[in-house]
Amino acid sequence: MKIISGTVWALLLTACSPAPSGVLAGAKHAPIEATSLATADIDASHGSIAGLRIGMTKDQLVATGYTIIERLVMQEGDEYVVMDVSLGSDAIIECWFDDGRIERLRTTAEGMSDDKGIGVGSTLAELKAAYPGGRLITGNEDGRRYANFVSHSNVVFEMDRDALPQACFHDESGCDTRPDLRVRGVVMHSGPAG
Repeated sequence: MKIISGTVWALLLTACSPAPSGVLAGAKHAPIEATSLATADIDASHGSIAGLRIGMTKDQLVATGYTIIERLVMQEGDEYVVMDVSLGSDAIIECWFDDGRIERLRTTAEGMSDDKGIGVGSTLAELKAAYPGGRLITGNEDGRRYANFVSHSNVVFEMDRDALPQACFHDESGCDTRPDLRVRGVVMHSGPAG
């Protein structure tokens, strides 16, 4: 009888215990619809995109209630856990983890911008006007071409590589850029980039 009643108490305690991170089982937070995204969804001062923050743990991310797909990515010889967070209406935020916390956020979703109105779809001319100290850097690292606008902050604007001549990826000084070159992705890092 003691064994059975002890087992019943253990089951009751387990069933009544709070879920990890203090979230009740089954409790969901309503995801943000793409149409309700605020004008400054890319917040460099707080290290966040659409409210998802650099430094969040997996448990904190899961507790948001968003649909999440986890995958592993090899980059420069290292394996990263990446969790793709769906905000609805094709708005995806990639959350790159290092040591159990978000180290980098990335999105290619249109409709989100920083406090200067810059986001996916903005032009190089708009970037230069908003960030006069910024610069476009291009190159080819380990077979991966890149074209990024950096402004000595933790935000990097990935530019449309396909709209640039091949010379841009071999010799930065020979890169002829057009002012209508567009942002195709925004990356928030844990520290300053470029």
